[in-house]
Amino acid sequence: MEDEIIISKAQLSAWADSLIHMNHHGTSVQREIQAGNLERASHLNERARKRAWKMLNELFEYGAEKPEGYCEPEAKA
Repeated sequence: MEDEIIISKAQLSAWADSLIHMNHHGTSVQREIQAGNLERASHLNERARKRAWKMLNELFEYGAEKPEGYCEPEAKA
C-alpha cells in the first residue's frame, strides 16, 4: 500500500494519554462550572484545548488528511 503510514507504539501511547487527559479536563471543567468556579474551569479548558491542538497537529504531521472546510483557528494572544 503506497500511502501506508507507520506510527510508533510510543506515539500512539502519547496520543492515548492526551485523549485521557482531555477527557479528564473536560469532566473537571464541568465540575468547576457547576461549583461556580469559572476561573478554574477556564484554566482547565485551556489546558485541554492546548493538548487537543498539539495532538491534531501531530496527526497532520504523520499524514492525516485535513477534513474538507478545515481552517486554522485564530491565534490566541
